[in-house]
Amino acid sequence: MQAKKDEVKREIESAALKVFFRKGFADAKMNDIADEIQISVGNIYTYFKNKKELFYAVVPPSLVDYLKNVLVESIRLDNQTFFERAGSDKQSAIVQEQMNLLTQYSMQIVIIFEKNKGTVYSNAKNELIELMIETKKPFLKDHYKRYEIGTQENMILLSIIASNVINMILDLLKREMGADSRRRIFEALSLYWLHGLTGINE
Repeated sequence: MQAKKDEVKREIESAALKVFFRKGFADAKMNDIADEIQISVGNIYTYFKNKKELFYAVVPPSLVDYLKNVLVESIRLDNQTFFERAGSDKQSAIVQEQMNLLTQYSMQIVIIFEKNKGTVYSNAKNELIELMIETKKPFLKDHYKRYEIGTQENMILLSIIASNVINMILDLLKREMGADSRRRIFEALSLYWLHGLTGINE
């Protein structure tokens, strides 16, 4: 009996994730989720007291923390290995972890950054951009040989770059494709991102 209950709960969570991905939290209805797996709305309330509880069950804050930690570590290692002019096993491992994260939680990540109206994630994108800038700051220099740019201008530049990186990732995650294709494209985007950041470091 417990195994059956666990199976139904997993089915509800899977259906909810699809509906939140399509419609966003604000526009999703419990009826939509029930229709997705042909059960009654009352059956959903047996497992979750309301839509918000169901939402945070499938898009938990712990996932946001994990995403931030992986991204921050990636930025730190990218800059550290640039200045050391050497590759890093840690860098390869963190890129692999990023790819696993984006493959396994693609729908949740899109929901967090684009389908978040009415949730605690409503400012998630801006918060992540600020975190990326703060992580990059210790590696900034006072002078760059390719261009003249002040501190305030540098912050604007970093904000644009961080926003574009997030948008590129979201664009990739929203496209219909297999996991292997998504991994390969993300790897190529990572190389593109690093190539762009090289100019910032020089």
